[in-house]
Amino acid sequence: MEEEVKGLDDYLNIIVRRKYLVIIPAIILIIASAVVAYLLPATYKSEGLILIESQEIPADLIKSTVTSYADQRIEVIKQRIMTTSKVMAMVNKYNLYPDLRQKSPASEIVALFRDSIGVEMVEANVTDPQSGRGKRATIAFRVSFMDKSPQLAQVVANDLVTEFLNENVRTRTDRASETKDFLQEEGDKFQRKVQALEKQIADFKDEYSDSLPELLEYNLSMVTSLQKELADNQNQSMVLQDQIMTMSLELGNLPPYLEKNTSVVNGQKATTSEQQLAQAQSEYNSLSAKYSPQHPDVIQLKRQIESLQTELGIEPSEVARLTTELQQAEDELQQAKQKYSDEHPDVKSLMVRVKMLNEQLSEAEGQAKSSTSSVVKSDDKGQINPIYLQIKSKIDSSEREIVRLRDRQKDVKDKLTSFENRIYKTHQVKRAYDDLTRDHENNLAKYKELRAKQLEAELGQNLESENKGESFSLIEPPLVPTKAEKPNREKILIMGVGASIAAGVGLAFLVEILFGGARGYKEISRIIGRAPLVVVPIITTQKDLIKRRRLRNRIIFIALILLALMVVAFHFWVMNLEVLWFKVLNKISLL
Repeated sequence: MEEEVKGLDDYLNIIVRRKYLVIIPAIILIIASAVVAYLLPATYKSEGLILIESQEIPADLIKSTVTSYADQRIEVIKQRIMTTSKVMAMVNKYNLYPDLRQKSPASEIVALFRDSIGVEMVEANVTDPQSGRGKRATIAFRVSFMDKSPQLAQVVANDLVTEFLNENVRTRTDRASETKDFLQEEGDKFQRKVQALEKQIADFKDEYSDSLPELLEYNLSMVTSLQKELADNQNQSMVLQDQIMTMSLELGNLPPYLEKNTSVVNGQKATTSEQQLAQAQSEYNSLSAKYSPQHPDVIQLKRQIESLQTELGIEPSEVARLTTELQQAEDELQQAKQKYSDEHPDVKSLMVRVKMLNEQLSEAEGQAKSSTSSVVKSDDKGQINPIYLQIKSKIDSSEREIVRLRDRQKDVKDKLTSFENRIYKTHQVKRAYDDLTRDHENNLAKYKELRAKQLEAELGQNLESENKGESFSLIEPPLVPTKAEKPNREKILIMGVGASIAAGVGLAFLVEILFGGARGYKEISRIIGRAPLVVVPIITTQKDLIKRRRLRNRIIFIALILLALMVVAFHFWVMNLEVLWFKVLNKISLL
């Protein structure tokens, strides 16, 4: 059996045969479309155009702290303005949706208000100054509001535009202020870290003041100097010991006293100068016991003794030598104090040397006086031999010098040990000291970097507060609309007519498919494969009509009950029907 294929004539026959199913729904729907198109309330739209102006001052000079794209920032501002609290404040302020507010929750009113707001970006082709390539950029945007009242649409739109302008200024200012405050807080943290590290370094230097890495060269030089001084002292001690042995031998060959009215020097009679020297030394000792070293007579005798000693080739006394060394040491101490503080090692060393020379000078002067007073002039022995006295004095001076050198060697050894310990500790503390200084340098560099960024942030904040950065400018304020924005009644009517006809034709074909059967001579011939002998039409009795009418009424009744139950359930469990009606109207008005 061949598959049944219907042609255009068959479809036209269906439409003609089911003409009432096509015409009646089409007429009903066309009337409903016309009623909806002309009874829908007019909605007016008021909008304002806001221009996005770039930063007045070049970004190379002052960088703004707000770096987001304009469309992102606009969307953020929109979300802040569209919060439930602000939306409800506007709804209450302008008394929007008075009937709906009494029956619907706030969330549905807020959703309806948000649907009435429009934010549309205005883009243009621009050239990127950095890459030189063309791109699409947002240069402005439109803010609109739709309402049944043109006056309310204009007032609310104007309020929304003002909110966008104010919120942009507030957002940029707050962002700049937050950036500056954050950088300042971070800078203060690093400042405290730097100060703490500086205190640690200062405490570390106080604890290891003599073993710091920067003193390593000085400590090494002091070790070298002390080692050299120790060797020199040892050599000098050996030389003095040799001199003492030699002078002791010479002293053993000399008589300590001269015969009466004579003086002997090395077994020879003394000259007049030698007698004068002995007499001058005796008088000098007597005057020194009575007067101070600054007395004119003492000074004159001292000069006379020095002159006679020079004439006889005798070296100056120990007192004179120590006096000269003391004067030199005091001069060196004054020069050192002009360069360094009293705590400097050189100054301390010179102060110790001056003190030591003062003690040695006092001791030498006392011994000189006692030596002279101890020599008793005897009528039997005669006058003291000056050469013997001179050699004896040299031996005593050398022995004292050896004692001094030994004491000095002990001090030098102690200092040498101290400086060697400093050098040993320097290698131990260097690692900890380097860690502290490295942390200090890193934190100081970060602190300086944050302070520089903070300065930039402060300039950016001033840029925003003085409205020199990127800003929004209102170039077209919202006006009271004179023409309804929607609905488009002609469009709704045309679409309604087309949909009505399509619905009627569709209903006819649906019924044909469900309750079709074989109709007409051609269909019967096509089904049985041959022409029928007789075609008898369907004979409908009154009983069949009553039965068909009852069935139709039952179906319509059940459908109405089900529809009512669905509407009630939707109203209570899904969405309020009034809100649904407003949304449907908005969607229809978009057409």
